[in-house]
Amino acid sequence: MLAPASLPWKYRWFNLKWGAPSGRLVRGLLSRERRATPWGAPLVGPFAFQGNNTTRAFEYPWAVEALQLRPGLRVLEIGGSLSGFQFVVDLAGCEMIDVDPGDAFHASGWPVTPATVARLNRLFGTNVTLLNQYLEDAKFPDDSFDRVVSVSVFEHIPENLLAGILAEVRRVLKPGGLLVLTVDLFLDVEPFTRATSNVYGHNVSVRWLVETSGLERVHGRPDELFGYPEFSAERISNNRSRYLVGKYPAMVQTIVLRKPAARA
Repeated sequence: MLAPASLPWKYRWFNLKWGAPSGRLVRGLLSRERRATPWGAPLVGPFAFQGNNTTRAFEYPWAVEALQLRPGLRVLEIGGSLSGFQFVVDLAGCEMIDVDPGDAFHASGWPVTPATVARLNRLFGTNVTLLNQYLEDAKFPDDSFDRVVSVSVFEHIPENLLAGILAEVRRVLKPGGLLVLTVDLFLDVEPFTRATSNVYGHNVSVRWLVETSGLERVHGRPDELFGYPEFSAERISNNRSRYLVGKYPAMVQTIVLRKPAARA
């Protein structure tokens, strides 16, 4: 499905509770260092250490809901950076591992490193693990995660690399485990314009993602997912007011896939 223009009340409550998607308003009154103090961190919340697109106001609460979290689950996030999402998952009683190479990217001045995450863990009473690696290099055992999640990351990755990531996700997910994805749908590239990409990425065929993953689609309407024959760029454009559009021209596609249970 595509994120609707109006947020459900429970998503608004999530954002109020956690300060999603970019920290509580008091963040603007505190310096970067003061946010990372025992008195400052509770004021700004776990999302105050990275700037986020406005569409995350839908994506984060939706992803938490779609993950069907319960204590004891082992959750892997791909490309989580310092979004704050991983700390919320940890506080739900899950083991949270974030795989993000970090590169030279600094989120609001904070280096995306295990040292930064360790500092935030101390502030929020969490135990999130950050691995500065690509997923394929992490060498997780087969069937080692109950959930895998990635929020608006896949549209930034070339499809030849995505195929390898999807194969690795299928390998590390337990039978019956879920892959929860949000994927941006850019309105200034094909199929809406002749451009093939913009400065942020490109529109990935969700149908290709699903078929390449080898997983079962359990959430996601084909008529609102790019790549399916039911999808119509013209219809989406004509009904643009129905959907949430971020600070750059993009909507949000939401998909949940499940690894088939092992046969007896």
